[in-house]
Amino acid sequence: MEIISYLEKYEESWLRCRVLSFLHSAMYEDVVTKKPQFENQTAIELIAIENDEVIGILDILIDDESNKATFLRKEKGAFIELIAVHPDHQNKGIAQKLYDEGLARLHKYKPQFIELFTRNDEAANKFYKKQGFDIECEYYVAFGIQKGLRKPIKSDFSEGLLSVTGVGEDKTNYDYVIVDGKYEVYNKAGLELIDYDRYYPVYGYVKELKGSNDLVENVGQAVITSK
Repeated sequence: MEIISYLEKYEESWLRCRVLSFLHSAMYEDVVTKKPQFENQTAIELIAIENDEVIGILDILIDDESNKATFLRKEKGAFIELIAVHPDHQNKGIAQKLYDEGLARLHKYKPQFIELFTRNDEAANKFYKKQGFDIECEYYVAFGIQKGLRKPIKSDFSEGLLSVTGVGEDKTNYDYVIVDGKYEVYNKAGLELIDYDRYYPVYGYVKELKGSNDLVENVGQAVITSK
């Protein structure tokens, strides 16, 4: 295993490492599809490599005259944007090696403090406390909707359209609803009412199966395809 500066050719491997390292953590929904670029910010970007695959990542942003990456101090500081290790390689000291190398490279910039934010994963908090970090502030992140705004609804499907209305005396036709903390939007008009970071189209497909022979045949095709 070696630690090197990030190279663009490792982007796909970097993304895989990131998403898998977050999968069973409190950051599981935080998914990116491109490696963040820090073109206007001084940064240290490191990767741990084994067999030409990324197994650990570390990004540190450094305050400079044009950009301040930190929040908790007025002085010049450094911000740990990301430190993560592939789950197949955790508990091998890789995070420590990445952190130590990052600290060594950080020395020439002479920051006055290092800052980071993390959620309530026990291993992550234990690691940072081990490095000498102290808790400075606390806040919460929530995915959902303000209390009092959620209403019971019912859905109906007819004439190729999915419609959603209120329950009981509420006969309102809703263009979108909240499901598991995310908006389900049923038309473009509804989409325009949402201040979203991203959205994806969802397609409903139907295949008529004539009998058990079709089911067996299609299962066989699926197995072949999956190989």
